[in-house]
Amino acid sequence: MLRLTVKAHSTEEVVMGVDGWVSGEDVHLLAREGAHWLSQTRRLVLDLRGLRGIDPAGINLLETWPSERLALRNASPFATALLKAHGLEIANLPIGQ
Repeated sequence: MLRLTVKAHSTEEVVMGVDGWVSGEDVHLLAREGAHWLSQTRRLVLDLRGLRGIDPAGINLLETWPSERLALRNASPFATALLKAHGLEIANLPIGQ
């Protein structure tokens, strides 16, 4: 199960919390919500503090979004290693820094 929560929103960026598993049909949920916010703001920040796991389709989705408009933050050490192995950058900093 995946839960997405908008934590902050401005014309510049939206911060969305990702809690649970990004897998199966939930990849489509993240794709839909991410595409919506990328069309509304300049940057999408995914706070991955609550991420439990991500399947290959979820990783592929993140790889398709423009890296200059996507920020991934606060992933666990396991998720950080997994995402970095696929060339995705993680900033493990508090939101706002």
